Amino acid sequence: MKQHLVEIKESILFEEYLQSMGLPSTLLDREQEIYLQERHLGAIHRVQGELRFYLRANALNKR
Repeated sequence: MKQHLVEIKESILFEEYLQSMGLPSTLLDREQEIYLQERHLGAIHRVQGELRFYLRANALNKR
């Protein structure tokens, strides 16, 4: 099953959303997948040398 990701343009918005989901503050300085209690919330990918922030689309409507 393909995961649908939505790009978030600002790292601060990405971090605030993750914190609102209950994830503690984390460093957003490297490529990584973001999980909370085994649930995939998002990802940070390096694209053409810059970090891009993505939230999993179906996680956006769950709180």
